[in-house]
Amino acid sequence: LNRCRYGMNIRNPMLDAIKANYPLAFEAGIQAGEVIKKETGFDIQESEVGYLALHIGAAMERRNMNRPSKRCMIVCASGAGSAMLLQDRLRATFGSKLEILGTVDYYKLNLMSLHALDFVISTIPLSDELPIPVIQVNTILGGGDLTKIEQMLAEDDGIASTYTKKELVFLQESLSSREDVLRFLCGKVTQSGLADAELEASVFEREAVAPTCFGNLVAIPHPMTPKTDSTFWAVCTLQKPIVWENKRVQFVCLLCVEKDNTANLQEMYKFLGRVLDDRAIV
Repeated sequence: LNRCRYGMNIRNPMLDAIKANYPLAFEAGIQAGEVIKKETGFDIQESEVGYLALHIGAAMERRNMNRPSKRCMIVCASGAGSAMLLQDRLRATFGSKLEILGTVDYYKLNLMSLHALDFVISTIPLSDELPIPVIQVNTILGGGDLTKIEQMLAEDDGIASTYTKKELVFLQESLSSREDVLRFLCGKVTQSGLADAELEASVFEREAVAPTCFGNLVAIPHPMTPKTDSTFWAVCTLQKPIVWENKRVQFVCLLCVEKDNTANLQEMYKFLGRVLDDRAIV
């Protein structure tokens, strides 16, 4: 507040990294800046929003540290040595995210209670139907095996399909400016009956506070305040990258969050973060 009071505009060298790695915290920083402006009359610069976001992001990380790990059991048929090797490799790869309660021979599995487990990792096909998911892997874990386990730990299943509407996916559009893209996507959402005409003005208002391009050819615009009755994405890819503020953008995801939302959307934001970080996916 003293910096704002005396007009001390400071540079934030971490701004781009904060936007890319903590998109949810940065949004919270934007909202906090608006509240501070309302209370004090000070305009909160984007660099200051970034520092607010750091504090909010740190609090979110502390909260995540208390999240319980997933619990599993290893089913093996090839001897104790290979079971121990698999167990050690899993512990080295996933650390505290995965709690391995031990290993069990296939023929003893039906004697065990599985209620304390989230899933089973097995090196052999299991003929019996189990009440929890089974991930079949090779004893010497390959990349594909690790990916299957990562997906189970990430809880991403269904996130993309939950928020993507087929009629709001537009590929290889020939739009040439940020304004064109925003008007195009807002128009499509409005035409579909999912939002009223206020959406476009609110999206442009949010963009004026801080551009929503995150690097890696991605932008995630959204309204300043929620304008829809459900949470969803409208997605657009472009034939050629456009200049969005000072970055090149070719993949745009208009994010619409439900009014008065009470659901925890952190997994959705994390999923979006993983997408915009991964050049191969983009």
